[in-house]
Amino acid sequence: MAFVDWDATYSVKSEVLDRQHQKMFQIVNHLHEAIFAKRAKAELESVIGDLMEYTRTHFAEEERQMAQHHFPEAKLAEHRDAHQQLVRQVEDIANRFRNGDQRMAAEVMCFLVGEWLMKHILSMDKQYAPYMKGAGSPPHAAD
Repeated sequence: MAFVDWDATYSVKSEVLDRQHQKMFQIVNHLHEAIFAKRAKAELESVIGDLMEYTRTHFAEEERQMAQHHFPEAKLAEHRDAHQQLVRQVEDIANRFRNGDQRMAAEVMCFLVGEWLMKHILSMDKQYAPYMKGAGSPPHAAD
């Protein structure tokens, strides 16, 4: 059984971004499993590396789609700032782990589930959901 499950309440009305969010849930579940099964440090480093790489890829796509769908610039700037903060936190986690801090398992999972999956997706990402289908955005022919 998964530690966290993606369901429709997390949908941001973009098939691509929803799939990417689902992938993030898979990475979090894999990390949870690896931490609590006391897997080798190399496997944990690999999962954390996947998380870092996927984070950057996902945030770039999310920001591209928000701009494409006319998400208000001030809100987009706020979202970019939040993304940068999350990236810094993931980098800090990776650095601490590489430097031997293996006691941080509970902190990592609280951050990923609480700050990222719950707070960021359910709060911040939901703000752009109406724009993904055109609702609330200026009329445009290119979508």
